[in-house]
Amino acid sequence: MTGLIHELIAALSDKFQNERLEDVRIGIFYTGVKLSTGHGGVSYTMTRSSTETVCCPEVPMAGEIAGMGVKDALKLAEEEDVISATIGIATINAASQSLIFGEMKDRYNIIVGHDALDIISINPSDRVVMIGAFPPYVKRLRQNVKSLTVFDDNKSVLMELGLPTEPDVSLENSLKNASVAIITGSAFVNKTIERLLELSSNTREVLVVGPTASMLPDLLFKRGVTAVGGIRITDVEKMLRVVSEAGGTRALLKTCAEKYTILKC
Repeated sequence: MTGLIHELIAALSDKFQNERLEDVRIGIFYTGVKLSTGHGGVSYTMTRSSTETVCCPEVPMAGEIAGMGVKDALKLAEEEDVISATIGIATINAASQSLIFGEMKDRYNIIVGHDALDIISINPSDRVVMIGAFPPYVKRLRQNVKSLTVFDDNKSVLMELGLPTEPDVSLENSLKNASVAIITGSAFVNKTIERLLELSSNTREVLVVGPTASMLPDLLFKRGVTAVGGIRITDVEKMLRVVSEAGGTRALLKTCAEKYTILKC
């Protein structure tokens, strides 16, 4: 259990006393939820490994998730079961979106239509460490910084990007010497976000990015994050269809979402 996720749940729970999950879709790449308020949110679908189950992976509470109270769904983010946690994080994001672009919009420095790399200053002398391969960022950074080291458990993604599957240095040492850390939202699902932020404490810039990072930024800013880049769901029904049909980030942005970045003031 991570303190950050627990605090996020506490911050949101008071705002959602009677609302419910209206729909839930667990897709291959993303999980999407729709709240009874009409807001939607997504999370990277992190599936169990084949060694973690005797037969086919089974979703806890299957058939009972839609209709669940938002307060209870938020708590799923703390579950060790990654599919349950994925639903919880998607709910955190949906609830956060209703506040970020609603009653709390004047609190934040929001730049809509741009991701963090469009705004944060990255220099040719920077040593960048990325936790979770984010292909658009890899392609933009690899020829424009002193070094780019990427860590991801999905070795096939690293191979497709032409990156080493086993970096020469450890994650700890890489972040110790980095000037920029980029952490993708999947770190919320696998409960590594707290440790990664601690290891990134000496970097000049800490970016938390991706559709799964579309949540209230306050607690991240308190932990040293300088920019949070996420997506806002603009067409919830279309989002539900896209994730159901194995759509990824590109499909979401093309059909039912827009990117945004919130900078630490």
